[in-house]
Amino acid sequence: MLYATAAQVLLALAANPDGISQDNAVLEGSMRRVFRFAAEACERVDQAESDREAALLYMSELRCLLDQAAAVLEAQPLPMEGGTWDSYMLAHKARTLLESEPLTAGHALRGELHATRAVARAATALVAARQEGSPDRIRICEEALQQAVAGFKAAPNSAPIGPASA
Repeated sequence: MLYATAAQVLLALAANPDGISQDNAVLEGSMRRVFRFAAEACERVDQAESDREAALLYMSELRCLLDQAAAVLEAQPLPMEGGTWDSYMLAHKARTLLESEPLTAGHALRGELHATRAVARAATALVAARQEGSPDRIRICEEALQQAVAGFKAAPNSAPIGPASA
């Protein structure tokens, strides 16, 4: 089963939770597979988040190094004063890079991650409530799942790649 398929099943459950019969053992087994896939997807997103944070730290260190290199290059004499055009142009390019905005894709991914986790938690709570058979708890969990799905739909699902434009 693909993660996209599991996500579609979860969204279908959120849209029409009454369409799933608690008595059907085959359907219940399928739902458990969907929830297992959803949990695995969340774990993969967690790993991707960890990798992203490590990459951001590395990027920060590189920006600091680039700032130091730019300062050294800017201290060189200007071409009119006997310096080289190469060092002047390199210093200019380094400053231009440092003044640009960092990538913004991470912000959109973080919002999507939180929205996905909220849907998974709400769906899991709804399954548990249905197994208990408490109508009040089922109603509360259904409302929570609908709110989580609305939040998921509102989360940006694509982010610009590259520097943010002004």
